[in-house]
Amino acid sequence: MSLSTKSIFPLFESVCLLDGCIQNAEFHSKRFLDSFKKFYWQKPDYELFEDITVPKEYQKGKVKLRISYNRQHKKHRFQPYVQNRVESLQIVIDNTIDYDLKFENRHELDVLFTQKLDCDDILIVRKGWLMDSSYANLVFWNGMEWYTPSTYLLNGTKRSQLLQNGVIREAPIQLKDVRSFQGFQLINAMMDFEPDVFLSIDSIKF
Repeated sequence: MSLSTKSIFPLFESVCLLDGCIQNAEFHSKRFLDSFKKFYWQKPDYELFEDITVPKEYQKGKVKLRISYNRQHKKHRFQPYVQNRVESLQIVIDNTIDYDLKFENRHELDVLFTQKLDCDDILIVRKGWLMDSSYANLVFWNGMEWYTPSTYLLNGTKRSQLLQNGVIREAPIQLKDVRSFQGFQLINAMMDFEPDVFLSIDSIKF
């Protein structure tokens, strides 16, 4: 996507379709509304999912629906989803990073991602506090419960759903606390939470 397109449609939502059905619609609609009001200082004149029909070829399996929007308009596209394999994270420190809305322009995150070295992704740390990976929230397993950092960059829809349903808990987690956990998972709209599966905490590289 070009920079001109990013400026025309500055915000977006990535939505999971499963066999043609929108997943977590309530949480995406809420984030859309909250983001719109924060960015434009007004309520939108349209709804996130209005006038969107899933073509027949995208009604099987897991599909990503990307909705880009601005004050007056939105556009969308469908694409088959292939999950990137992530088995290791490189700690990357940035004390000024800010990505509180789902912006099309991810330049700051892209720059940090180049520091992943031989790992698959990064774990962003701001002022000593754990944040997110380059594209997902994180949850950590302590042997009894799952926790997600309260110091996230972007409040993901999957994260919000799991918290509301009491599946995970929120807690401030510092970099020095990482080794107190046994493992972790990455979660986002496209990546399901699996309570019995986790990557070893040793897969996080300092």
